[in-house]
Amino acid sequence: MIEAVLVVLTKAVPGLESDMDDWYTNIHIRDALRFRGSVTAQRFRWSASQPAPPPDFDWQYLALYDVFDPQRFSSEHWENALTSRMKVTEAIDDSVLYDYHYYPLNFVDRDPAVAHAEGVILEQLRPVDGREAEFREWYGAEYLSQAMRRPGVKSGAFLMYRPEGQMIPSRPDHRYIGIYRVSGPDAVDAWRGAPATLFNSGLLTEGGAVLTHWDRVTDRITKDAVQHPTAAALAEEERARAHMGDRVKTGGADKLGAA
Repeated sequence: MIEAVLVVLTKAVPGLESDMDDWYTNIHIRDALRFRGSVTAQRFRWSASQPAPPPDFDWQYLALYDVFDPQRFSSEHWENALTSRMKVTEAIDDSVLYDYHYYPLNFVDRDPAVAHAEGVILEQLRPVDGREAEFREWYGAEYLSQAMRRPGVKSGAFLMYRPEGQMIPSRPDHRYIGIYRVSGPDAVDAWRGAPATLFNSGLLTEGGAVLTHWDRVTDRITKDAVQHPTAAALAEEERARAHMGDRVKTGGADKLGAA
């Protein structure tokens, strides 16, 4: 059973994007899935096609982890980050961390038997103070069902931040998120009108909706696939570790901690 989704936004040190990609896909995601509490993970990168380009948004990569025990998963990170069990490349810009567990409120999948192989729309949402209950009811009952009727939408999830089980001590600017697995340009085009729909509700603060589109980098990787890798996957991980060598961070663990 999935208890939470860990949403991770990252960016690379300028000029080291290929090293960042190699580390995250072939090393980091696999290290994380070896920790207790995790189920699956998938990576995405910022798409050139955006429905509503947000100003001053400089994250380059998105990772989504399905988690069945957020507290355990966070504890494993605290205990192992920057050790031999979780080396961190110098190619990552860790000046600001965005690693937050979000807990599901609503979920719809048009066809659970069919795997999704394209991108996602991520909505980061901040309701007006004192109207959160009204916002949750409206989003789950009206907006989500409307969004699921847009072309190319396979699934939609509405989730909220809670302080329990978090990996870092800060809190996100947007307490709620929507995650939509989409396919094709029609889906992105359909989201261009989403900001107006959200703000016309009167339930969001000014600047309280950030909508972004992300292209797939990897398929969903399961814990089982990491614990029992194919020869090709194991060889790729070993190659990536040799390429990274000792170009790893040795400080920064203080940025992690119980919320």
